[in-house]
Amino acid sequence: MSTPLSKKTYRRLLLGDLLFGRLNSWILLILYVLLWRVLITITKIGQLKTNIPLFFVIGTALLILLLYQISIYRKQMKKEYLFNPHNQWEINDSSLVIYSPDKGEQHTFLLGKRARLKENKQWYFLYFRDKTFIPIRKSSNLPLNKLEKSKSLPFSAWMVVPALLLLITAFGAYNVGKNAMNFNGALAWKLHELKTDSKIELNNDDFFSYKLKGIMEDVKAKMDMEPNLMTNDLEIEFDRDGTITSIYMYLYGYDNKHVLQSGYLIYSEEPDGDKLTVHKQDWEGEGDETYNPANDFSIVINMLNHIDIEKEAKNWNESHFGVLYKGIRNWGSNQEGIVYLDENGERSFPAVSDHEIVGPSVSLYVPGKEEQIVPIRYVYKSSATLNKQGEIK
Repeated sequence: MSTPLSKKTYRRLLLGDLLFGRLNSWILLILYVLLWRVLITITKIGQLKTNIPLFFVIGTALLILLLYQISIYRKQMKKEYLFNPHNQWEINDSSLVIYSPDKGEQHTFLLGKRARLKENKQWYFLYFRDKTFIPIRKSSNLPLNKLEKSKSLPFSAWMVVPALLLLITAFGAYNVGKNAMNFNGALAWKLHELKTDSKIELNNDDFFSYKLKGIMEDVKAKMDMEPNLMTNDLEIEFDRDGTITSIYMYLYGYDNKHVLQSGYLIYSEEPDGDKLTVHKQDWEGEGDETYNPANDFSIVINMLNHIDIEKEAKNWNESHFGVLYKGIRNWGSNQEGIVYLDENGERSFPAVSDHEIVGPSVSLYVPGKEEQIVPIRYVYKSSATLNKQGEIK
């Protein structure tokens, strides 16, 4: 008896069965749910050390199962006799025989080795232990209704799988999208970092030769900054050979009208001091930090250019040092460690009568030993006189 079945129809039925009609379908669905659950957790709270390996384990299991299903599909599609419309089919109590007259072939399937039989309104589905899948139309009048049907979920129950798949996908996509917006989750913060953060690698990590000027040249080569910069917070640490170990500073960026436009948090990535992250913050004139020309960032750069940091640091028998700048400082009458430094690099020391030492101050110190080793405090003293706040009179 002829049972016309096109290749297209067989492919559709086979794919539907592999994806939605077998026990593996439920396993795939469970793994898919778990994968979305872990992904939502990652985008919500992060915890990457735990969740990323878990995500890859579940993803690998899901991929292996999918590849297994694909291998079955490829193997079945090579059996052209299953969907040759010219073939003749016969069935009896013990076997199903498929004749291929055009090729002179005969394929026999012993029903005793049949795994199970399922049906829906239009089709019988035969499953054999060698993974062969044979759909037969009920209209073919082959006596399959006499065969014992396997005890399994009704066909309509299996159709729940694609509905659940769509529902889970929609739910997962919604939650991941939600976690990516308005700082609702770790993903939103990460996307914000990608938008506002720049990664910069210094061309030289020798602070003795590179100094602050070299660091800023590398930063400005990667991003545009306002013409007027100011800082009240800068700290750079380095080893005895000058190797930079850490950098931290926050810069305010002002336009030509001295209106605050941006802020730049610049810090080094652990454990290397030559890899920087620059986080840009847009103020757009809304900030309340007023520009003070007496505290312009160029003053700090100029001071460090005129200080022989290598010579001064090696006067101390230590292995690690730091440079600190906290803006314009008022030291009062405390002259301990104070060295005046003008715009030309000329040094001088406070007079006995100097009871109010004020100005932009760069400190060279030994981290953790500030009490035992007095830092050298370089105070900028230009030809202009500074008042208590460091503003030019």
